Parts: sequence; C-alpha cells; structure tokens
Amino acid sequence: MDYPKDFAVGQPRHSDVYPFIDPRASLKDAAQGKTVLVTGAGTGIGKAIAEQFAIAGASSVIIAGRRTEPLEETKASIKLLAPSCQVLVRGGTDVADKVSVKTLMDSLPEIPDILVHSAAVSLSTAAIDESNPDWWLGDIDNNIRGMYIITTAYLGALKEAGKTQARIINVGSIASWRYVYGRSSYAASKVAMNTFTEYIDREQQAAGNDIRCVVMHPGGVLTDLIKNTVVPEAIIGRMIDKAELSGATAVYLSTERSNFLMGRFVLATWDMEELEQQKDKILKQDLLKTRVMGVEWRDGF
Repeated sequence: MDYPKDFAVGQPRHSDVYPFIDPRASLKDAAQGKTVLVTGAGTGIGKAIAEQFAIAGASSVIIAGRRTEPLEETKASIKLLAPSCQVLVRGGTDVADKVSVKTLMDSLPEIPDILVHSAAVSLSTAAIDESNPDWWLGDIDNNIRGMYIITTAYLGALKEAGKTQARIINVGSIASWRYVYGRSSYAASKVAMNTFTEYIDREQQAAGNDIRCVVMHPGGVLTDLIKNTVVPEAIIGRMIDKAELSGATAVYLSTERSNFLMGRFVLATWDMEELEQQKDKILKQDLLKTRVMGVEWRDGF
C-alpha cells in the first residue's frame, strides 16, 4: 500500500515475510513453549498471526472468535503448517461482552504468555452528519469496549496467577493517523487503541511487571473487513500486503529484542532490522506515539 514519504523512522519496505522476521529462519523457535491467544482468528489478519506463531514454535495457540466454522478452518491450516502445535478453538466469543470473555478465560487450561487482539468491526462508512448512530456507536462500542474487556480480563488472569511477564499485541490501523472519508468511528476507535496501548505498557512497568503492550498496523491487506466496507476503488487497488507479513511481524514483536517498540505504533511493512538501527532515536525522541503535533510536554504542565 502507498504511504507518506516522510516517516521519521523509515519507509515501508515489505509486502511479504522477509528473512529477518521469518519464523522459519531468523525467528525459528522464537515462540517455543509459548501459549498464544489470538482474537478474531477466523479470517484475515488474526488467522495469519495464529499461523505464524505456530510456525515459530508455540506449544499452544488458542483461536477465539464469534463464528466457529472459520476458526475450525484456521485450526486445520495451523495443523498442516505446525502439526505439533496444540490448537484450541473458542467459538462464540464476543470480546465486547464481559460474560463471553469470562467464559473464554475460565475455559483456558493455562494463562497465555501472549495475547494478540485482532478482533474489530467497521460498520459506519458515512460522513458523521449522515451516519447511522447505531452503526457509528457500534464501532466505538465493539472496538473500544472489546479491547478494554479482553485486556482487563487477561491482566486480571495474569495477576491472579502471579504471572508478571507477558506480551499484548493490539492490531491497529492507518486510520488512527490518516484521514479516510467515512471512517470516523473506526478511526476514533483506533486512535483510542494507540493511547490505550501506551497506558497499559507504562502502567504495567510502573507496577514492576514485565507485561508489555504494542500496536501493530498490518499494512494494506485485503481482508473481509475491507471487502465488506465501502472503500474507494483506488484504495482497494493498493491493498497488496500479505497477511503473513503481519503475522511474522507479530512474532518479532513478541521477542525481547523489540522491547524498545513497546507502548508504540509499529507498521508491519517497515523493516524491523532498520528500526533496531534507529532504537536510540526512537527512545530519545519518544517516537511512534499518538500526540498533538506542535504541543511540547513539560513536567508539571
């Protein structure tokens, strides 16, 4: 997909898995022994993320979503790619419903080491003054409420189990920083995700935990979410990135070498090796976070 040419930390380089983040090469066994929970895993980005973690050696992948049938298809795909990986299907999961999420968490044989939150909706596609309020607010409710409920349930389970080390990867969007007509509700929910992620990461560090959180934008992937949304044909034509790229990037973001990116927004099409070379710049200038441009923070306001 085409992006602006003035990124502060690098340019989009990739549309598919490349050696530095390949779970069959450089990241082989990067998830060895790990248990990974992926929401929205029935199709698209979530499916690819679950597959790539299995390839990277995860001992168990829990795939959750509303519809059981596509989850079973994801399970079959994973078993072909990584026969030794245990795959648990949790259909009927609505991350925006507290009872549903509690049922999910209570059903797990162990607390996952990694949570990847990929579930999202995009219902409203009209200008705000012409929008259907139920659809507009539905995007806000599903995406923000769902993110809050699944994250707090996961954090609660970690705390109850005495686990102080974990990784949370939220699947974000270019809509959080780039105007796309008619996508105001979806964009607002993804802006909220950026800030929510930073707060989770900083709060957990302040509590002395090694529970880190990051936002990953998967790139321009032609998913069912895009196909079922009113999007200009010009944009559809630029959706050339493969879902597997986001999956491999998620595996990289679960490793300790990516710690400098935690609490931040990461574009999967960037080259992760190049980002590592800019680690000092990213940390010193506190880049890749949602801010109001032109406003300088000073202690004590």
